[in-house]
Amino acid sequence: MGQLMNFKVDGTGAGMRLDAIAGKHTIAIDEPVSMGGKDSAIDPLSAFLASLISCENVMAQLIAQEMKFDLNGISFTVEGSIDLAGLMGDLSVKPYFQQVTVKASVVTTESQERIDELQNAVDMRCPVFRTMKDAGIPIENQWKKKAVTV
Repeated sequence: MGQLMNFKVDGTGAGMRLDAIAGKHTIAIDEPVSMGGKDSAIDPLSAFLASLISCENVMAQLIAQEMKFDLNGISFTVEGSIDLAGLMGDLSVKPYFQQVTVKASVVTTESQERIDELQNAVDMRCPVFRTMKDAGIPIENQWKKKAVTV
């Protein structure tokens, strides 16, 4: 085994809102009014999706350096679908994402073939992506070269 890194997050909840602390950083999570919250912060599932694309960004930066890949920027859009019946107690419905789609727009001089190589390496090494994929959640990752506008 390699180097084991541990993570710890503490949280205090009041109603649907949770204020979490990880080291010197804080994050607030709440539900929208329609789910009983006050909509004072990002909801938990959107925060989870944000963690996914944040992790993919970090891994893309690291792996691009290893590959000597000309990565000048990357932007992401992620969408997930969930059947709320599972959250509301219907045990016949899975209470997790039914589908997740990530789209990345890569600013680079590299070919689409090299972008695909970078994406595949990120898919193999990104802990959040792998946690979702290995749990059997259908996840699609589409990385394309950003179109240059003149």
